[in-house]
Amino acid sequence: MNLTFKTLDDVDVVGKRVLLRVDMNCSIDPQTKQITDATRIESTRETLEELSRSKVVLMAHQGRPDSDDFTSLEQHTEILRELGFNASFVDDIFGEKAKRAISQVSDGEILVLQNVRYFEGELKNAPAQEVAQEQIVQELYPLFDIFVNDAFGAAHRSQASLVGFTTVLPSVAGRLVEKEIRTLTSATATDQHPWTLVLGGSKVEDKVKILEKLLLTGRVDYALLGGLIGTLFLISDGKVPENYSKPIKGYESSVTIARDLLRKHSDVILLPEDAAVERNGERFDCDFDEMQNNPFLDIGPKTIKNYVKIIKNSAVVFANGPMGYFEKEPFAKGTSDVLEAIAECKGITVVGGGHMGAMAQKMNLEDRITHISTGGGATINFLTGKKLDLIVALEDAAKRM
Repeated sequence: MNLTFKTLDDVDVVGKRVLLRVDMNCSIDPQTKQITDATRIESTRETLEELSRSKVVLMAHQGRPDSDDFTSLEQHTEILRELGFNASFVDDIFGEKAKRAISQVSDGEILVLQNVRYFEGELKNAPAQEVAQEQIVQELYPLFDIFVNDAFGAAHRSQASLVGFTTVLPSVAGRLVEKEIRTLTSATATDQHPWTLVLGGSKVEDKVKILEKLLLTGRVDYALLGGLIGTLFLISDGKVPENYSKPIKGYESSVTIARDLLRKHSDVILLPEDAAVERNGERFDCDFDEMQNNPFLDIGPKTIKNYVKIIKNSAVVFANGPMGYFEKEPFAKGTSDVLEAIAECKGITVVGGGHMGAMAQKMNLEDRITHISTGGGATINFLTGKKLDLIVALEDAAKRM
């Protein structure tokens, strides 16, 4: 396929000062604040190796303010060193300390800047020309020859570090972005059915809107819901009490959309039929009327059996987000059984998102799944037919170049 943007094949990076934006947003243990899965860091390897004769300054984010995984990129830098890269860290983004460190980077070295979301302006979503006026862009861009964007996991966001630099620097996609776009374009070109969406996880506000867009495409035959988004729909349908909405951020705005989607798409949306709750510190499988307000942490055995059957008989499966609180071993069963079914499916299978992809790799399923994407929201947005903000920005940069 012909790409609509430029890649590393189109530029000479030898000896150049390269600003590289990647997605190293890793799973973090909320108690210890230690990285529990470094898959996204490892996914930067190909691009970093190709930039081995450049002066590389790396930007990334980790978590968002007020979240358990919002932390420094110092750990990430150490993992890069363990992967064999000559990487160092500076606890600054665009101040004098960062500029001094940037000026001292030599060919073959990688300087990792501090978490870009420590800068408040990075959280603004706006058109590329507008976020290009943010201080992070204006202070840094004169220091570089080229901008390389390899942050596919954040490709659906129009923020300063992701799209702002494309308006002021020659800009190309890194190898990961290139691979993701090629693979997902090919995988979504098929018109085979049944087309099954497996949607779980905790980012309910985002996912309920994406589900709405996906259902409007008419592509989805089955939408199998789990995780907190499954809980949202169960509450909307009156199957579980509203007090289970406490962990759902944006519940009030999301529940209205969920009710509307259930009314319009009851033939497509499949909800959990039973639950796994935590009782006396252990997993307890039960019907909804037996939950007794215990924490609802996974889909139950009847649900798993039904979901597995549908997945195995699908022509296309796209999965995003775990079915339950998989970090606790007894409640990983829903997610692991669903992933095993995806691996056994003979159709086109794509798993997106950090948690789901990491678990698939932990289960050694990579070779039995068509594609494990590094993107969560980016991958699902791509499926809706929406052109990703990162790609739009790179296309505009290509025209200027």
